[in-house]
Amino acid sequence: MGRRNKRRQKSRKISIPIQGALLKKYYPNSSLSSYMGLKLVWEAELTPTPFSQSYKVRIEYTLGYAPKTFVVHPKKLSLYTGETSLPHVYDNKKQRLCLYYPDGKDWHQGMSLADTIVPWTAEWLYFYENWLNTGVWHGGGEHPPRKKKKNIKNK
Repeated sequence: MGRRNKRRQKSRKISIPIQGALLKKYYPNSSLSSYMGLKLVWEAELTPTPFSQSYKVRIEYTLGYAPKTFVVHPKKLSLYTGETSLPHVYDNKKQRLCLYYPDGKDWHQGMSLADTIVPWTAEWLYFYENWLNTGVWHGGGEHPPRKKKKNIKNK
């Protein structure tokens, strides 16, 4: 019986109003907009470690779709020397972060954004800062190799 309830609980979607309430409960200084109970936009400042800078992040979530997470400030994240793109993102220009495998095994609609996507975003920012200092992405995941800046020598 317990197993059946776990299966049901996993497949049960958490509504937009409940997702919003959980985000505001755990992150009271954040801002939240909801659209007809079908979509939410959440923004907050995250600081991955006590020694880190703060980043303004936005989560856009429409029921039935995967949440999209962006770094909105700073407008342009710094790059490691010689790199031309950020690691582990879906979109460099929009700074849309890749936080989990999109196959539905890491995150699904029965999971709280406040308990998953927000901490995963802070973790991504931690690994980003580490990458900025070392040039090595230690955050795991799978992405095609990024292009490095070509060295052009003057003759």
